[in-house]
Amino acid sequence: MPKKIFATVLLGGLIFFACASYPRYTSETVRKEERQVVGPKGTEESDKAFPLRRKSKSKIDQAKMGRIINSFLGTPYKLGGTSRAGIDCSGLVVEVYREYAGFTLPQSTKKLYQLVKKVDKEDLVYGDLVFFSDGWFSVSHVGIYTKDGKFVHSMKGFGVIVSSLDERYYKKRYRGARRVIP
Repeated sequence: MPKKIFATVLLGGLIFFACASYPRYTSETVRKEERQVVGPKGTEESDKAFPLRRKSKSKIDQAKMGRIINSFLGTPYKLGGTSRAGIDCSGLVVEVYREYAGFTLPQSTKKLYQLVKKVDKEDLVYGDLVFFSDGWFSVSHVGIYTKDGKFVHSMKGFGVIVSSLDERYYKKRYRGARRVIP
């Protein structure tokens, strides 16, 4: 096969296997009552899905970030998207942190992985970024950790959803975590 054709096929494969390559299923469906990530402080809704951490190493205002994340839940997946009309995994991270703190982060999963401070899995706190691979590349998917092993991400076929780090698919592909706000 000529080098140009091989390079074109390889490049097409890399693009195809970006964030969009994740499975179109999740073993944990998001029930209607779990769609609220963090409700108003002290309400029953906030305790159903992700109760606020009372003692946390995180400097993140969980109620504020939770409201922003809630506004994205159910947003359809769109490769390269950065709005509530359609968003991909890195676009979700970029937009949540832009709305939360005015940060300008790169919309690249690999650049996000290299840019921010490494965090051990056992030290995860609300707002940390969790990274995954598709088995072929170092990192190709990112989500925002919430609590109790859960994270929010944008996934082809589902859009912005809540998943568990303990799901077999994500457990196998977990590549690390990073902290944006120390």
